[in-house]
Amino acid sequence: MGATGLASCATPVTGSGSGTQVAYWNFFTGGDGERMVELVNSYREEAPEVTVTDTTLMWGSPYYTKLAMACAGGRAPDLATMHVSRLGPFAAHLLDPFDLDELAARGITPDQFPSRVWENAQFDGQLYALPLDTHPMVLYVNTDLCEQAGLMGTDGRLAPITSAEQFFDAGRRLAEVTGSTGISWAAADGLASWMMFWSVFRQLGGVMELPDGGPAQVDRDAMTAAFSFIRDMTDGTICSQTLDGPAAPAVFASQQAGLFVLGPWELITAETAGIPFTMVPFPALFGDAPLIRADSHSFVLPRQLSVDPERRAAAYDMAASMLRNSLSWAGGGHIPALSAVSESPAFLELEPQSNYAEAAEFVEYDPAAYFSGSGSQLMSYGGQQILGVSTRAQTPEQATENLVTWLDQQLAIPSPV
Repeated sequence: MGATGLASCATPVTGSGSGTQVAYWNFFTGGDGERMVELVNSYREEAPEVTVTDTTLMWGSPYYTKLAMACAGGRAPDLATMHVSRLGPFAAHLLDPFDLDELAARGITPDQFPSRVWENAQFDGQLYALPLDTHPMVLYVNTDLCEQAGLMGTDGRLAPITSAEQFFDAGRRLAEVTGSTGISWAAADGLASWMMFWSVFRQLGGVMELPDGGPAQVDRDAMTAAFSFIRDMTDGTICSQTLDGPAAPAVFASQQAGLFVLGPWELITAETAGIPFTMVPFPALFGDAPLIRADSHSFVLPRQLSVDPERRAAAYDMAASMLRNSLSWAGGGHIPALSAVSESPAFLELEPQSNYAEAAEFVEYDPAAYFSGSGSQLMSYGGQQILGVSTRAQTPEQATENLVTWLDQQLAIPSPV
């Protein structure tokens, strides 16, 4: 998910060479890249008559820019990966919707997906994204350190945290145990900081609507309260003010913090460190619903100047195959979207993945706009405001004013997609 390596192209493993050809683009490298290769090869084994060319590009803006240009220029692949949070602008002009009858013929039906995930995969009442997974913000727990801090229940699980003050208290108690900070969180990383801000903002009942042309419809009180929460959390004891993306998981892996907040993709980091840990859903600190910022990797059908029925059918087959075989995908921490996988005995035996699978029912995607979503301008600019609050360079009120003003400025610019 957080890949920043150089773009690369996978060497295709071909079938007979005389059958249908399918081109597939994705942005997965590292461990996720290896698991994606497994999924692609599983389809190759199922359909040896199909020649699959899979291409891996750099995650973030480079990928989405290239995909948009390919769609607009009539050179798009047959199947591509996309974050659900980036769907809207592409669905409006550059993607074809999925045919639900074609999916049903392959055993894929709406009732097999979490309702919130399925709802956000649609645009104008049609399905434009076929979700592969959900990756919400989660809470990593060092069980030994939390036991020493008196935070574990008699059942061996983290005792319930039901308020912001309880969360802060847990951080202070853990700091006494570690001699450092209690909770590792990357205030200086746009992705990590935005995930926290958006989760708290939504738990506070905050609403943000970004209509074309503006102005932004924002609950300013909830926004200021969310910034205030982050200011209070980053006091140097509960959380550091300046950890960046690589430092935050390293701090947790070296047991300098007892809790760690980020998406589930750092599961492998904790496992490799060999520390005693588990993972649980991020708690409801405000209100009753544990609303949490999340995204979903999904498959999309880039718009073609002329659709080849055989290639389009193979794209459906390939997407359905990767969903059915997504148990291996869960090895990277992601929650499989297809219930046949997420509710299977094999997945329920996976720990800690199965511990936080329920979070898929409470996911909150970013507000719809051309500048929003994973790896977006909103995440970057929002992260700058969050860091400003964390380091006391600005007040929560100033951060709110800056962010709302910036939102209005972006909405006044027509979507480039």
